[in-house]
Amino acid sequence: MKKKSVCLCLSLLLSALSVCGCRYREEARAEVESEIAALREENIARAESLEAQASPEEPAAGSSEISAEAEPAKAAPKRDWDGITSSQYTLIGDRYYYYVKARKTLPAEGGGTHTHTTGVLAYVYTDLTQGGMQYVCPDPLCKHSDPSVCPFTASGQSASFCPAEDGFFYLAQYGRGRGKIVKADLNKGTIQTVYEGRSTFVGFYGAENGVVYIRDSEDVTDNNTKTTQTTNYLLALDVKTDKVLFEQKIPDGNWIVSVRDGKILCHTVRALLEYDMQFGSQKTLFSFEGTGGFGEWYYDENRDEFWFNVRNRDESSGQVFRILADGTAEKVPLPTDAIYCFQLTNTKIYYSPFDPVKIDDNPTYPPGTVDYTNGKIYAVDRDDPGGEPTLVYDCAGRYYIGEPSSSDYAIFGDDLFFGKLLLRLYKDYFTGEEYFVFDMSGDYPKVHVNLATGEEEIFQFD
Repeated sequence: MKKKSVCLCLSLLLSALSVCGCRYREEARAEVESEIAALREENIARAESLEAQASPEEPAAGSSEISAEAEPAKAAPKRDWDGITSSQYTLIGDRYYYYVKARKTLPAEGGGTHTHTTGVLAYVYTDLTQGGMQYVCPDPLCKHSDPSVCPFTASGQSASFCPAEDGFFYLAQYGRGRGKIVKADLNKGTIQTVYEGRSTFVGFYGAENGVVYIRDSEDVTDNNTKTTQTTNYLLALDVKTDKVLFEQKIPDGNWIVSVRDGKILCHTVRALLEYDMQFGSQKTLFSFEGTGGFGEWYYDENRDEFWFNVRNRDESSGQVFRILADGTAEKVPLPTDAIYCFQLTNTKIYYSPFDPVKIDDNPTYPPGTVDYTNGKIYAVDRDDPGGEPTLVYDCAGRYYIGEPSSSDYAIFGDDLFFGKLLLRLYKDYFTGEEYFVFDMSGDYPKVHVNLATGEEEIFQFD
């Protein structure tokens, strides 16, 4: 049986190792390939062993059970989101991981009497079977307010999560100084830096078969032309040893989306491309003309389908597409061709159409400060995408979704989560002009809505 594993965060390929001598490079590459293959085989063998232990005995000859030659029916998932991997959220078991942020006044770095105020992230999760918000930090006496004291907080702009082994996950921390990848041990309540980036931003390209794929970048300035060129890299990290297996320069103009079945999925400005492990055998899966760009993506391992959207905020247009198992692309016939953002589950397609409401003028951004979705979320049955939509939630002007650049909501059954964006009055230092902007640099709580009862609660940093 073919095993598939795809994660939030995205990709894979083999490195042209920077060592002298062709023979040495080939030997080094062979060692890396052998190590990755061994990791894959070990994980597949473990999965097949567990599957064999859990499988019922074969029916006796002549019984009325389905024959061995027939295609076995795929069991319905126990939850509507099982088997769906997303760029929009991170699930590890029954836990939905995210962060909340608050403005905190911290002591001066390196000592001294001065203090500074900054946005501090606290890593938290919601157990979808129990509800509520729990801090990842297991210390009940910890206030989680100072990153120099609590390892499960960080000072910076943002962070992303990536699953690893049982009881572990990785975090990409960035925002101040050089970015870093850290590994959290949920059993011991400790955190360890396993990779430090070349520049500010680091992130994840995905995880598959015991390997986590990391994004790094480097800015190099040409002293003669005074121009700066950014080079992006892909690195493979072994989750058992936390060692980098290889790193590889990513071709210019490509952004890795995901890795699945040993192939890399990338997008350019207007195309979705598929490569083999060495960025060879390029295949165009999808392309479009005009302006606009790619948004969210979801991979459904139950049906082997890759879903994504293309939107154009200037024209208030957007469509959802899917790549089928045979590699063909098709448009999903939703009730409107003005989709701003969407979420896929096994039975539903949730979406927010363009319904822009201008909140204020903003001289630094021509459209101004805009609520692009007017806070509405609709749903249609996945097997009847063009059917009559149902309005499942309306922010009614109290909250904002779909900003600053993409969908921020995630629906798990009757539970809706989205970040509470704040509008702050900003005063231009030079002109003195005042206008409202969406602010994520300070407080950033999470809104939880029970769609069945309408009850709402705010999860925020204490």
